[in-house]
Amino acid sequence: MTVAVRVIPCLDVANGRVVKGVSFESLRDAGDPVEAAIRYEAEGADELAFLDIAAAHEKRGTLVDLASRVAEVLSIPFTVGGGVRSVEDADALLRAGADRVTVNTAAVEDPSLITRLAEQFGAQCVVVAIDGKRVRDTGGLAVMRVMTHGGRRPTDRTVTGWAAAAAAAGAGEILLTSVDADGTQAGFDLEMLRAVRAAVDIPIVASGGAGQLDDFAKAVVIGGADAVLAASVFHDRIFTIGAVKEAMRRVGLAIRPAPARVRTLLPRYDASGLVPVVMRDVVTGNVLTLAWTNAEALAKTRETGLAHFYSRSRKVLWKKGETSGNVQRVVGISLDCDDDTVLYDVRPSGPACHTGADSCFSRVETLGAPGEDAGPADALDLTALFAVVRARKESPVPGSYTNKLLEAGVSRIAQKVGEEAVETALASVTGDAGALAGEAADLLYHLAVLLTARGVAPGDVAVKLAERRGALRREKP
Repeated sequence: MTVAVRVIPCLDVANGRVVKGVSFESLRDAGDPVEAAIRYEAEGADELAFLDIAAAHEKRGTLVDLASRVAEVLSIPFTVGGGVRSVEDADALLRAGADRVTVNTAAVEDPSLITRLAEQFGAQCVVVAIDGKRVRDTGGLAVMRVMTHGGRRPTDRTVTGWAAAAAAAGAGEILLTSVDADGTQAGFDLEMLRAVRAAVDIPIVASGGAGQLDDFAKAVVIGGADAVLAASVFHDRIFTIGAVKEAMRRVGLAIRPAPARVRTLLPRYDASGLVPVVMRDVVTGNVLTLAWTNAEALAKTRETGLAHFYSRSRKVLWKKGETSGNVQRVVGISLDCDDDTVLYDVRPSGPACHTGADSCFSRVETLGAPGEDAGPADALDLTALFAVVRARKESPVPGSYTNKLLEAGVSRIAQKVGEEAVETALASVTGDAGALAGEAADLLYHLAVLLTARGVAPGDVAVKLAERRGALRREKP
């Protein structure tokens, strides 16, 4: 019987957020882990892996809370690693809902941990993560060495020697990551995979370097992997899980089919074979532009995760941002109730309008009686503020005050929040309404920076507010 190759999105976690970098460095925010988990299961992921990449380096505990939240929304298996140093740590994660635990640094320091975990929970629950990197020895030869502490510290163990020892100690699976290839999108490290395949007969999960669709099949056919794991190509929607599975199926590999969609995306095209598309910023909710698509452009959008349209004037298919670089990554596609209008929810990489403006739309007239303008004065919406702060965090701007605060660290930002809170309180009793509004604006801005620095999303605050509203309603007589 042929065992299906597993496709596993990996969610590297730091400070409660999904992050991604190159060779374990230059990390950037890639979203909320629970939201990502829901999306990946819907797309057909066979498993998920959550790895706290800074736990060993920062000597922190495990992701028990995250495991519990993920278990509530997932029906597919998931593995959790990072900071697992004992049988008790593993037990807490498995009880929280994880199907497997991953050990890395602690196992290198004490290989008996692998045996104790296998004896307690079974080998199928124990995944040994090996981060391998080529290091020059005294003779100048490149040797594949095991790295620990999130890929930061080299050891004297070779990758193949440690893989064999881990398998002998009771590991049920090896998660092999090439630090050299990680995040480069230059392809899996086939040499390292083949070397470990020759050393062990337990399943190997290939990790680090996927950048082309055929990379996944090569990891299995040439490298001998039993499963393929990737992060950035899925987070950035370079490839969908369905596209990866289809590419492997085409070369004869057994894969589990992606789940059927509940609703088929079949717009009602006009006589010219076109349908209008509204593009909306998924973070701010702002409408960015209106364009047209045909069946081919829509299929290209779904395949690549980038907004594609059809030009009515040039009679050609085109990719948004093709010349400017301001591509629009599509995170969701919706149909209206009549199936004759499409909505793209996007994460813009730059201005959507050819004029350089964020949106092609600008207000030219306000309707309604005086005082009824639905502008900023009527409601306090902090979505745009959080979006700007997050953009500064992900793409620093030289000289930006926000970036100076973020670089100063949480303690300094917290101090500023305290100062602004005092000034706001003073303005409420000594100043006029305008002064109070100004100080409140300063307080809200610094609070947004503090929440962003700590990885707390606006939605997390909204959940707490909703809980408090529910509590207040229950308290009413």
